[in-house]
Amino acid sequence: MPMVFEAWPGGRWFRDLGINSGHFWGHVQVIKPSKIIEIGGPLFMSYPCANHVQYRFISEGIGTKLTMVHSGFGYIAEDHRMHVGPGWTHKLEQIRKLAESQTVNK
Repeated sequence: MPMVFEAWPGGRWFRDLGINSGHFWGHVQVIKPSKIIEIGGPLFMSYPCANHVQYRFISEGIGTKLTMVHSGFGYIAEDHRMHVGPGWTHKLEQIRKLAESQTVNK
């Protein structure tokens, strides 16, 4: 998905489909480079709900551990409820592959 992330407090996270179309996912609530990012907003849901996602980066040896917590409340459609776990797992796997492809082994 072509996503845009504005890396500052109040910045937006949204899916850019081009030609002035897309889907707003949330606003940056907290950002501390190389430590934590927190985002609040509707995420991938287009109905009355609120979500919060926290990404925490922890140095471990020569690498970095990424942990993610997603909390939501309000109306959440059953198909979203069933697919949100596998969806985040897929996204985290994409992040891992991207990070590993940019790692230089010495």
